[in-house]
Amino acid sequence: MASRYDLICNVNGGFEHKIWRIKVRVIRLWKSSYFKDNNNKPMIELVVLDEQGGRIQCTVKSIHVYLFENSINEGNVYMLENLSVALNSGKYKPTMHEFRMFFKRETRVTLVEDSSIPLYGFSFVPFVEILNETKDDRRLVDVLGVVTGKGNLIEFKKEGKPCNYVVIELENIEGGLKLRCTLWEDYAFMFLKHLEDHPSESYVVVLQFAKMKNFKGIQFSQLSDHASLTLEEEFLERGVYKSIADLKEVTQNSVFVTIGTVKDIESEYNRCYRACKKCSLGLKSDGSMFYCKKCVTHYSTFVTRYSIQLRVVDETDSPSFILFDKEASNFLKIPAYELRTSYIAKGGDKNRHPEEIDSFKDKKFLFKVQVKIQDMESIVPYVISISRLCFEDNIIASFEKKYQIEEVALIQDNSELLSQFTESSYLLKDNLSVSCDNGVDTPSPLLPTGKTTSNMDSSVIKVLDVDLAEYCGNASFDTPSKCKGEMHSEQTIVRVAVHGEEQSAKKLRKVIKEEKN
Repeated sequence: MASRYDLICNVNGGFEHKIWRIKVRVIRLWKSSYFKDNNNKPMIELVVLDEQGGRIQCTVKSIHVYLFENSINEGNVYMLENLSVALNSGKYKPTMHEFRMFFKRETRVTLVEDSSIPLYGFSFVPFVEILNETKDDRRLVDVLGVVTGKGNLIEFKKEGKPCNYVVIELENIEGGLKLRCTLWEDYAFMFLKHLEDHPSESYVVVLQFAKMKNFKGIQFSQLSDHASLTLEEEFLERGVYKSIADLKEVTQNSVFVTIGTVKDIESEYNRCYRACKKCSLGLKSDGSMFYCKKCVTHYSTFVTRYSIQLRVVDETDSPSFILFDKEASNFLKIPAYELRTSYIAKGGDKNRHPEEIDSFKDKKFLFKVQVKIQDMESIVPYVISISRLCFEDNIIASFEKKYQIEEVALIQDNSELLSQFTESSYLLKDNLSVSCDNGVDTPSPLLPTGKTTSNMDSSVIKVLDVDLAEYCGNASFDTPSKCKGEMHSEQTIVRVAVHGEEQSAKKLRKVIKEEKN
């Protein structure tokens, strides 16, 4: 007696079967268009699974979409009858079946109930097999791994359209092998939201139909702070540039590159904070433990680090940036916390900073920054933190040439006046947290300036029960004038108005004019 339907493993291009009949679950459905043709609907692509775990790709061509688009849904089981068969020769192969199937006008689709067919039909590829690939593989693979790290959400533009992605690091269940995986658009946002909504000591991720991509000879490179990108790649090739004023206009957490000159060290707002022993990023208190979002791990111990608040200016604005110890030490050639500890031990003013930190002043840098949105209803809705710093003159010059950035003498000439008014800058100290080295939330500072105990050092410190208010670096919110000659005065007027100073706008303009002359 002939079978009531065919198994996917038996589908072939021979002529012994004139009419194919398969009972399958649709485990993946998407739409695609190979040509920019607004007159035709995108094709419908399916991956279907039968009761024995066989998978095959099916396609509904554009001319037939109207016949089937309302008849097929992902997750349902169908009896599909009278499909044509062709070689599986597409650019990317969701299945390793030699053939694929196409819907015809005569194809019949019948919804059936059958729990014997698995919901997903995973076919996991070992990490070692992926890592041993020496070139891009056209097949799409299923991967299972434990999350051991993640990067920031990256925003860029492609053909004028905004795009987003986040990179995560996965380790195989057996341990010892790691892959770097990129999650795009909705998948990136879903992943980050899950981490935020469901704090846990560990996360397991399943990727189905993931594309393998060979990157510089390595199939998936291991996540590290900056090892995967050189400074040229980070700032000249990959980074999305925004002026400092434009940074303040973003409405969601984003990462950009910018350029500016450090005009002041706002030492009264520098802070000690708890940092991860492994990656140096800020830790978040979680009961008696401390959680690192990047390592996706809870720790009972931490190291003390020191953050520096910089007033940074360009031709458009002058907000505060938060620089954390790890990046600061690259420039200072010594951890900032060690400088501070030595400075205090020698009787230095606890409300000031070591003189070595003044080496940042009046120096131009390229900054990779994360703009973290805190509260859109507040006066200062964001925190800008530095995740990478570049002070190499040749790269800075190339950056300025690429984005046609010119020096603005007004800011340099009036630096003393700028410093005078930034001393009265405001801070929001309640209900906000600092953003750390690579954009990971920092918990409440360990010890604010002026409250460091004598027995503290840079070694690993056991958990201390210190309850301090969370801290947010200051940042101006004013809008610069389009006229360069009046930009500085506009910023100053707004700042003075906010702080309730009694000097009039006319008087301030006079002061600025006198300073300029």
